[in-house]
Amino acid sequence: MKKCSLYFKAIFTVKMLTVTMAFLLTSCYSGYLSINYEVHSGAVWNDKHTNVAFVASKTAWRNVKDIARFPIGGRSLYLLEDVGLYIFDYENKLLDELISFNELAGCIGTNRTRWEVKLVLTDTMVYYSISPLLGWDREIEHPLIPEKSQLLASLKEKYKLPYAFNMFTKTETIIDSTVFNNLFAESKDAYSCNLTSLNKQLAKIPLADWGLNPQEIYPKPDRKYIEETIYLRNTSSQTRRAVIEQIIAKLSKSEIELLLKKMDDYKNSLEGLKKTEFELYSKDSYEQIKALL
Repeated sequence: MKKCSLYFKAIFTVKMLTVTMAFLLTSCYSGYLSINYEVHSGAVWNDKHTNVAFVASKTAWRNVKDIARFPIGGRSLYLLEDVGLYIFDYENKLLDELISFNELAGCIGTNRTRWEVKLVLTDTMVYYSISPLLGWDREIEHPLIPEKSQLLASLKEKYKLPYAFNMFTKTETIIDSTVFNNLFAESKDAYSCNLTSLNKQLAKIPLADWGLNPQEIYPKPDRKYIEETIYLRNTSSQTRRAVIEQIIAKLSKSEIELLLKKMDDYKNSLEGLKKTEFELYSKDSYEQIKALL
């Protein structure tokens, strides 16, 4: 009987420790979600300048709270880390993800400075070559995540040759390196797409089209997302934009007007530098909400 009692006490203790650790780790992170996308270098036009192919990263994370940096280190909690090949229809403002490179992203990260991307775009095909910027061998010898070295070796075999992706059949095939290099050399200067211009156009694309939906990534009541947006508690401008597009846009005209009034009232309740900062940093969100009327 005594052994049985000790056994159950041990189980209870382990469960309590597990719950406590889970709570502590969860409480180490901010309750506010940050989201972002980043277009990599190497975007290219097709010959008619109607479509652009590019590789982009998209991320979502919760920042570490200042008081919690010691127990868990300084890295934010990432809820989404994706890298993919996209096609953007300039005329119709349509964005489509063709291929996901998430296995490789899980090994070398999503930062565009770690990727080498070469693309060629025609009306029907996207030819691509991807690799770590520092080279496969160096990445395998000094991996960002040590336990991923074997996976990197297999990905090297997968991506050591370029591919051709058929946009109509949604299929891809390996192509000869010499063929790809010739295509790339012929097109890289003539069809290179300026990233500044591209980003201006992509800024008009709803974040839902990127798959950046706050409620799916980090669910919580709409009310909380709205409050942190209108009072600027969430410093991520992209998250605030997503909340406006995906949550506030569904409200009635009178409800939207009330939110604008709350923002005005809150601004008027502030003084000095705080008021100036709120006016400055809330301007885009305010105008985005106002545009819904």
